Amino acid sequence: MRIINLIGVGPGSPEMMTTQAIKAIKESEVLMGAARALKTAKDAVPELDIEICEAVKTDDMVAYIKGHPEKKVISCVFTGDTSVYSGAIPLKKALEQDMGPDGGDDSEDEDRAENFEIRNYAGVSSIQYFLSKRSVSMANVKLVSLHGRYKDMIPLIRENKYVCALLGSEDTVSKISQELARFGFGSVKIIVGERLSYPDECFTVGKPRDMKGKMFDRLAIALFENDNAETPVRSYGIGDEHFERAEAVPITKRDVRALSLCRLAIKEDSIIYDIGAGSGSMSIEAGLACPEGKVIAVEMNQEAIDTIERNRYQFKVDNIRVIRGKAPECFEEFEMQKPGERKNVADEGVLPIPDRVFIGGSKGNLQKIIDWAVRVNPDVVIVINTVTLESVAEVLEVERRLTDYNFEMVEIQSTGLERRGSYHMHRAENPITITRISRR
Repeated sequence: MRIINLIGVGPGSPEMMTTQAIKAIKESEVLMGAARALKTAKDAVPELDIEICEAVKTDDMVAYIKGHPEKKVISCVFTGDTSVYSGAIPLKKALEQDMGPDGGDDSEDEDRAENFEIRNYAGVSSIQYFLSKRSVSMANVKLVSLHGRYKDMIPLIRENKYVCALLGSEDTVSKISQELARFGFGSVKIIVGERLSYPDECFTVGKPRDMKGKMFDRLAIALFENDNAETPVRSYGIGDEHFERAEAVPITKRDVRALSLCRLAIKEDSIIYDIGAGSGSMSIEAGLACPEGKVIAVEMNQEAIDTIERNRYQFKVDNIRVIRGKAPECFEEFEMQKPGERKNVADEGVLPIPDRVFIGGSKGNLQKIIDWAVRVNPDVVIVINTVTLESVAEVLEVERRLTDYNFEMVEIQSTGLERRGSYHMHRAENPITITRISRR
């Protein structure tokens, strides 16, 4: 039986490696990993005399293991802990997929165990080490990794007192600080830890204005402390009067908006397209509902786009990306992400695959937009607001074609009360048909 050890070597200092990890390395035939983790392991076991294989990518590690069946014990080392944003996680998954023989569900684990055994050795993660130095409990912290990925940080910092981030580049803190200042979070305290556990470890403390323009080690960790963080109430229907408005720019009214958002069934990490975004009321509420997701607001009118931008800053919502153009033609200018990349959604470049689409205005392209949405993601949920009978007829025509999808339609009309002198009068809004399309 072959043994594959997945070993966390800690934040960097060899003194922080566990005795179990050291023992496993000594009993290995091959030591494999990235240069930094290999150095930590070799410094902890200076007398080590085995084959060293430098590899960073999961595919390279799997290729070596598969290509050297004569090596019975291989130790793969990773910085930090093997369970916290570690390369050990995709390696274990890849080994289970590629090295186990084909078989039924009942026999899969048993057959795989006859080929090799994966042993996991925990280490001290850099996050654990960093937070212990700041006397902050991990239970109170929102953890984020920015290694090789984009993340909108404003929603997380807005809603959590502590957000701890593994940085991805030297200017990451500077960029986040600029966003914090732009969205009115200038009082947030930022602590950056560099060279953790090494003799020259360093901590830098400041506010966003102090951190703009500063460069830090790309493997540093930052803690964002927001004493004014607010735990949101996940409900819909912000009053229309709270939104910035422009005379010629439409807005999805409060009651219709609340019902439409409920039918979208937004998750915290949903990717939502708001097509015909208008004043951005749907985009704003959707963005608030998915702090770890993204809203793509599609709008042709520049005055409407300017209104969306004003509302973004008013409600402190930065996880909205505005695309100017007519859908779906405007999407042809962009490359679409692959399904496995959907959680890494930047503010420019490649477009994400939607899992929710709201159509508030189609400019005559309703059927084309629906066809585009189900093509890029057959499991997409689409919600459409229509006012005219002609638009309703278009939806019914699509229903006849898309037989694999459920169409749920409801017509609503809200009537409010308004004071006129000493009386209250009914004020009726136009009836709206709300359609929800989802896969059967």
